[in-house]
Amino acid sequence: MLELDKNLRQKFEEAAEKMRLRLKQRPSLKTLRNAIVNKGVGTFNKCQRLDRQDLLNFIDKGKIVGVDGSSNSSKGHFPYIVTLQQAMAKTCSNDMKTITATDALSPLTMDTLLTEDEYRDFAKRNLAVLELRAALAAIEEFVPKVMLLDGSLVRYKIEAAALWEKLKSLALARDTILVGVVEGISTNLISQCLRGELPEIIHQASDWEILFGLLEVGERLEIAQGLFKEGFRTFFMRSSTDPKPIGIDLLEEQQLYLKEVANLVYTLTPKDGRGIPLWLDIIDATVRISDRVMEGLLSTYLGEDYAELIRPKREKREF
Repeated sequence: MLELDKNLRQKFEEAAEKMRLRLKQRPSLKTLRNAIVNKGVGTFNKCQRLDRQDLLNFIDKGKIVGVDGSSNSSKGHFPYIVTLQQAMAKTCSNDMKTITATDALSPLTMDTLLTEDEYRDFAKRNLAVLELRAALAAIEEFVPKVMLLDGSLVRYKIEAAALWEKLKSLALARDTILVGVVEGISTNLISQCLRGELPEIIHQASDWEILFGLLEVGERLEIAQGLFKEGFRTFFMRSSTDPKPIGIDLLEEQQLYLKEVANLVYTLTPKDGRGIPLWLDIIDATVRISDRVMEGLLSTYLGEDYAELIRPKREKREF
């Protein structure tokens, strides 16, 4: 076992004790469920797995399309950085058609000199733009009934407002249901609503922490309309044996499809998986830009001498 400095070990023990104390003060699952309902935060409902015929009937209404993006930056000293980005829309059907949108960025190609933080923020917004472009093209070409997007729909509204409004208008016009699938839940709506019911130590607890292990497999918590994410309808669900929930965003205008979408997501998610629809995981694996690919491109197009120039010293550690 790794030998730790005595002071470091003590600091670690203190941090672990804080974690233990926080977990111990979490109310019982029954208390939490009752408080969520009694405070009007939302309602609990069960999802149903669609059988083969039900799924075929659903697909007859239109294709199911998934959209995901990937971004990877070279390991170098700023501004000697190249960022590769790729977004993909892929149909969940036998033809397996795809649409991609790609870009390559660098602080050295920007019209305006950016700080490192500004560049990271620009790259983040640019990836949202690529994902929305792929989504728009997919609606035009595939005319899907459902479009699963990796992440919260609110992210697109914040990071690429103009394109988001265009996608929203097109989706409503073509009756394509937009579904944001949120893997990493960072909101804390529930703890804010239950502030008077919770110990002070978890007043700011994230929604995933409150709901961890609270939902049964195949159960969802529909957040009360108008309480959360203006312009959207949100629910949390446990779509596999993994106790950590996922979040689902719908357009407010499409909330009548909530039950239908919940059942579809539940059906497309492996029972023993991590809770994400399999189709999004497949697209993620396809679109991801690996470190190996990035390093190979740098060596090929920069040459080994220049690649060596920008490579951080920490990459040369041997132990």
